[in-house]
Amino acid sequence: MIMVFKIGLLPIMLGIVLLGFFAAKAARMRGRNPWVWGSLTVAVITAVTWQQLPVWAETVFYRGKIKQSTIPQRKVINLAEAKKINIRVSMDDVNFDVPLVYNFKGYNQQLRGWGNVPQKQIEGKKRLAVDFIKIDAILPDLSPLREENLAQFEKLAWGQNLHASITHMRPWDHYFKYFIERLQRQPDSPDLPGMLHYYDPSGKANIFFSHDHPTDELVRIRCADENFFHSAYPICVVETSYRPAPDMVISAPIKKTVFSLRYELPSQYIAQWQTIDQKLKSRFDQMVSNNATSLP
Repeated sequence: MIMVFKIGLLPIMLGIVLLGFFAAKAARMRGRNPWVWGSLTVAVITAVTWQQLPVWAETVFYRGKIKQSTIPQRKVINLAEAKKINIRVSMDDVNFDVPLVYNFKGYNQQLRGWGNVPQKQIEGKKRLAVDFIKIDAILPDLSPLREENLAQFEKLAWGQNLHASITHMRPWDHYFKYFIERLQRQPDSPDLPGMLHYYDPSGKANIFFSHDHPTDELVRIRCADENFFHSAYPICVVETSYRPAPDMVISAPIKKTVFSLRYELPSQYIAQWQTIDQKLKSRFDQMVSNNATSLP
């Protein structure tokens, strides 16, 4: 009972002190001593309500406990459970079932699991329309979160992490019209054969293009200038397109859907970007809901 009284009394006393503060402020505005009037207000209210304080304190305490108990507690999903859960989403009329284990950014290391997944999505009763689908994986095999690589994920192994996303298609016309003219042409790089090499002097980055004109099939790779930034884990950003494999979708209009694909690739893997690119697109294909193939 003493603990109940102390816990419930705290917000009541804070309220009385707050009233004293307002009384002091009003006294100051009238040219009177704020300390005297503030203290007097607190003393008078306390004296008048003293006999009721235990009842009020108990009421505050138990109402708070009841309110807390009625708040639905969201379940924490551990790694073993996450392997069986897909997040059902839709983008541009294409449905995707994205395995929860590819969402490391939603993983809570303190809870050792995912605590912010809506229950309706867990139960598969709701498919949200989204603008982005993001996944996190470990290179070179694009492995999702597993027991054997959990420590690697938690240490944020920047040299092996890959963060990828797909979104609505973004045409390249504006970029080629206003930005490409500021780039400086460079000799081709042996690490990226067949790619046009430029240097961006304002952004201090090497830029590689698959085409010299805007097209949905364009690949742009942007690598920060390591001589300028001196990063311990230099990263290249690959921007390209992703078109779900024809046999993965049923509707003819959907078969024409093209998404923008963007992923951050540690520069040590840049020479392997085409292999990783194919693996990544295949992984997204496996997430298209019409496909029943299990993910590795």
